[in-house]
Amino acid sequence: MVNDVAESKTDRLKRIGRKTLAALLLTGSAAFFLSGCSSEATVDLAPAPVPLDKTVVTVNGEPLSLDEFDSEFRLMQIYYSAVTEGDMRTIKRRLFEQVINRRILVQEARKIGLRMTQKEVDETFREAVKDGTEDFSSFLKSRGVNEQAWKWKFLREKLARKLVEQEVNAKVQITPDEVEDYYWSHLSEYWRPDAVRARHLVVQKRNDLEKALNGLQKGEDFQRITSTFSVGMEKAQGGDWGFMDSDRLSAAYWNVLTKLKPGEISKPLKDEFGYHLFQLIEWRPRRMRSFAEAKEKIRDSLLKEEQDLRFDQWMSGLKKKATIKVNREMALIVGVTLEGLREE
Repeated sequence: MVNDVAESKTDRLKRIGRKTLAALLLTGSAAFFLSGCSSEATVDLAPAPVPLDKTVVTVNGEPLSLDEFDSEFRLMQIYYSAVTEGDMRTIKRRLFEQVINRRILVQEARKIGLRMTQKEVDETFREAVKDGTEDFSSFLKSRGVNEQAWKWKFLREKLARKLVEQEVNAKVQITPDEVEDYYWSHLSEYWRPDAVRARHLVVQKRNDLEKALNGLQKGEDFQRITSTFSVGMEKAQGGDWGFMDSDRLSAAYWNVLTKLKPGEISKPLKDEFGYHLFQLIEWRPRRMRSFAEAKEKIRDSLLKEEQDLRFDQWMSGLKKKATIKVNREMALIVGVTLEGLREE
């Protein structure tokens, strides 16, 4: 059974965070990042100067500031507020490396002349801001996060994704032969077990069960009775759960359903979730998924696997060529261990 739980304000803000950030970017000083006024004007992501005593890392000579890492960690804590100290150190280290990797990607984009046009930015923000809220700006302030830092982070992430799409993902092709070869060499993955389609009514009170049974005895439709009395997730569909694979059913449900003919209604079954009634619609025998059914999923899976592999190789090459210097004192201030990182 599923219990409805009221969404907290913090959870709601997490959910809408990405979209409401766009609202911030369309207001205030967002124009600072855009050069020119034509539809082909581009976003300027040149790094700002950072004092030496505020520099945590330099990446190919570009400084990453203590404030940038502080903002990243503050935002991270929205999602990782209830973890152990040891886990937090691991998370911080991973995030530390992600920020460095993002800077390498932005540098590579600028090096090859890749930019985001103002048109691209406007279209992205226009779509994102549709479901925005006015709460997020004050939420950032309550977390001690600088709004400008949010804007820089968002734009850098967008440019990095654009670079990866152009330099890695777009260059990966999966041929029809590769898809078909995978299918025939992995046939065991495409067997589907027996499946049953049924309507399911569940109530938690004996009195509600009796009302449902009385309605059925009077000839009322099981689907309508279920829509009226059931507390199950299938209530809106009249109890119809669609085809459910047999291996997902409990033994008790399976035993009840195998004794029914299509259209028949079971006797009440009681368990920890309440009182249940089932109406059998139809069985679907065990079968092999055809290549036509499976090919799109296979293609997507192979494409994603190959893109991930190519990205790891490509990113590794960029990092090997990069000069990364870590300021030990500053790194310790933000709580990051230095094993495996180059120090200044």
